[in-house]
Amino acid sequence: MENKIRDAFNIIKADSGLKETTKELLSQKRGRENKVLHHRRIQKTLAAVCVMLFLAVGSGSFWWMQMPVSYVSIDVNPSVELALNRFDRVVSAKAYNPEGEEILKGLSLKGKKYIEAIDAVVDSEAMKRYLTQQGEIVFTVAADGDRENEIEAGVSHCQGHIRQSTHSLGTDLETAAQAHDHGLSVGKYYAYLQLSQYDNTVTVEECRHMSMGEIHGMLKEHAQEKGGCQGTEKETQEDGCKTDDLPDHGSHHSEGHHK
Repeated sequence: MENKIRDAFNIIKADSGLKETTKELLSQKRGRENKVLHHRRIQKTLAAVCVMLFLAVGSGSFWWMQMPVSYVSIDVNPSVELALNRFDRVVSAKAYNPEGEEILKGLSLKGKKYIEAIDAVVDSEAMKRYLTQQGEIVFTVAADGDRENEIEAGVSHCQGHIRQSTHSLGTDLETAAQAHDHGLSVGKYYAYLQLSQYDNTVTVEECRHMSMGEIHGMLKEHAQEKGGCQGTEKETQEDGCKTDDLPDHGSHHSEGHHK
């Protein structure tokens, strides 16, 4: 029986042409499969590259949008500073003393136009107790080129409807960088620079704990003692002083008194 089965299988022989055809079909099938796999690998690679490029461009755009190019500080006793991007929108709001932290608490300023942000700070409930008859709001703009003039024009607009004594000035970004190195708003640091020209013994730390009204009061006293002047052009004209006697850091001033 076993011999019969073996003999039957021995009779079955594959034709050589059939073998070659089968080999070729199998080879073609493997080739098509390899091409499909290769194509899929290329697609996956391209997709990964596109995702990486999208993330890189997105991250770059985000960084570009968030980079500060100018600053506006608002100093009374609370000391608050707004960092602005190229579109004059707030990218960050920082308090430089506990009173400033109290002002910023509950305020959502990021993304707002700086004029809206200034109004929100000045009109906040927490700011009201600092806006006394003796209080003075000092706005300081730190920017370069035409941007400084544009932002100062916006600050002047804000000053126009604030029912409080206000004072504004402009300086450059280098002064802002120095202020931040000392842990002060640009407005408080600029006031320190002015005061240090009259009294070289005064320190940054001493000015840190003074209100802007106190610093400006000391400036006015020193100016009167030395026969010079400190203040805006309007103030110097009222006191009979010359504007070229003012301490100067290459900045200009404007003032408003609104009751």
